[in-house]
Amino acid sequence: MLSNVAVIGAGVSGLTAGYALRKIGTEVDIFERSESIKEFGAGITLSKNATILLQEIGLMESLSSVGHHPMGSYIRDYKKAKVIKSKTFDKNFITLDRRDLVATLATRYEEIGGSINLESEIKSIDPVAGEILVSNQEKKTYDLILICDGIQSSLRESYFDNQKPQFTNYVAWRGMTTIENLPKFEGNDKVNVYYGPGGHCVHYPTGRENLINFIAIEHNETWSEESWKTEGSKSEFLNCFKGWNEDLLAMFNSAQEIYKWGIFERALPKTLYRDKCVLLGDAAHPMVPFLGQGGCLAIEDAYSLMSLLKGEEDTNKALQQYDQLRNSRGSWIQKRSKFQGIFNHVSNPLLATTRNFVTKLIMNSSVNKLHSYNLIKEISKVKAYK
Repeated sequence: MLSNVAVIGAGVSGLTAGYALRKIGTEVDIFERSESIKEFGAGITLSKNATILLQEIGLMESLSSVGHHPMGSYIRDYKKAKVIKSKTFDKNFITLDRRDLVATLATRYEEIGGSINLESEIKSIDPVAGEILVSNQEKKTYDLILICDGIQSSLRESYFDNQKPQFTNYVAWRGMTTIENLPKFEGNDKVNVYYGPGGHCVHYPTGRENLINFIAIEHNETWSEESWKTEGSKSEFLNCFKGWNEDLLAMFNSAQEIYKWGIFERALPKTLYRDKCVLLGDAAHPMVPFLGQGGCLAIEDAYSLMSLLKGEEDTNKALQQYDQLRNSRGSWIQKRSKFQGIFNHVSNPLLATTRNFVTKLIMNSSVNKLHSYNLIKEISKVKAYK
């Protein structure tokens, strides 16, 4: 059984994994190269496939206190905001400000004795020995090293494969505004999605100080900067979505700051573990954001690893099971997310009409299938297989 684990990266996957492993008695050190545990202001959605796991490990109540349960969603036409299809959610679906999600995870992790080492960049790893070299030249040895440092993970590139993230030709515009600036439609406090020619947008409350998060995505081959912190031109943004619903554009215009970033993807590696190193979250299976499943899969990864390692004397067996379970799951969600992007962004009027018709027919069953994935049952099947 494991006695100590190093976690590289204090994002959603790293903090959730650190917390989950501390819950089963493992000593955990998280290493974060930034000077503080601080996320950039943006929204995130977590669906039932993730929140039932958070409930299992005792985190959901804390997150509900800082998040919002929208209880439903609307798919709308981009011009008149006419409802194409609506869907009801229960309290297993939550929207949050990423700052509150990460802060809550960090607080709960430290409350149960977890260690976070800030300004600690990992310079190198010995996967066989389980040794890491920290930026202060200190060497430390662990039974397991979790690589949770995101889509641009240089550690994955060095120790797993040499694949680099690839630009998808999608560009996202993101901002936050306050609830009084929402379009005056029925259901404006729900998750609202708008389909338009070659683009789509989403907005929802976050639970933080009446803040509304919105993201609008267009097809654009000329911009490929990945940073979430790059400020965009509001006039350029509004021009990209010229002709969309006036109330929606007014909401966009009310944001004090607009950010623009290129959306990247990275193929799955052949294996998610090597010797004493394991990949989780976006370091393992980054995907385009069209299903809202990036954070959910990071939480699934963390829960999987905890459950498979708990009480298991053979760590290598647990890692093989993790690889089997998470590689297939990550691959399917990556492909499904990519298809959703194509579906969302059709430009041809006939194809758009067909898309809207298909949405009316299958949206509820499609969303239910996505959100009802039961990892706990899947883990039981894997552990039962000899």
